[in-house]
Amino acid sequence: MAEAEFLGARLDKDTIRMVEDTAKEERVDKTKALKELIIIGRKQLLLQKNLSLYQQGKCSLDKAAEAAHVPLVEMMDEATKAGILSTETIEEYRESLKLLLDRD
Repeated sequence: MAEAEFLGARLDKDTIRMVEDTAKEERVDKTKALKELIIIGRKQLLLQKNLSLYQQGKCSLDKAAEAAHVPLVEMMDEATKAGILSTETIEEYRESLKLLLDRD
């Protein structure tokens, strides 16, 4: 386990209530609940940020997945859920598929 370090933070009442509710629902202490909420929130933030960059054409879907620390297939699913259409042409898709198949 990584070395723990103390980080103090002031939280508003709604956020404290959210942590307490999560702790109670998950049957864990408030510290563990807060850690989990931070991790989940960070993952969601990275996912949304990189989906947005992909949608703006600033990166490829595979680079967005890499930056968000999720598998490409998960990023593809998230893009589909968000209604983001691929800008890749059929020929580019075929070439990518060929490269993937040739790797095996």
